[in-house]
Amino acid sequence: MPEPGAGPRADPLVQRALERAVPADLAPADERQLTTLGRAVWLAEVTGADRARWPGYFPKPGMTSGYSRVRIQGLIARRDSKHQAGAVVHLVWAGADPSGTFLDGRTATVRFTRQAGTWTPLR
Repeated sequence: MPEPGAGPRADPLVQRALERAVPADLAPADERQLTTLGRAVWLAEVTGADRARWPGYFPKPGMTSGYSRVRIQGLIARRDSKHQAGAVVHLVWAGADPSGTFLDGRTATVRFTRQAGTWTPLR
């Protein structure tokens, strides 16, 4: 993994480390769709933007967490071993918390279930 504070130039290293850490186990189309959704849901989580797209995941639409300068450093989607019809997106991200402290290498997960052919985020 890159040194903390390495900035965006290190993001490809983070992505490769994630991909090597957990072998792919989803169809490529599902993985692409889930990483796109996972990125959008996580950005909504930490910035408050576009939360209305997932009212079941964000029950209080007006709330924000106050993070700024958010950047996804890497992400992968894999099967969720705890839920038979589920998947999980693992993310590494960078951003400044509400007090202004910027950190990279933050980790997060977003779980999804598949209902009627559509991936839906789960709390």
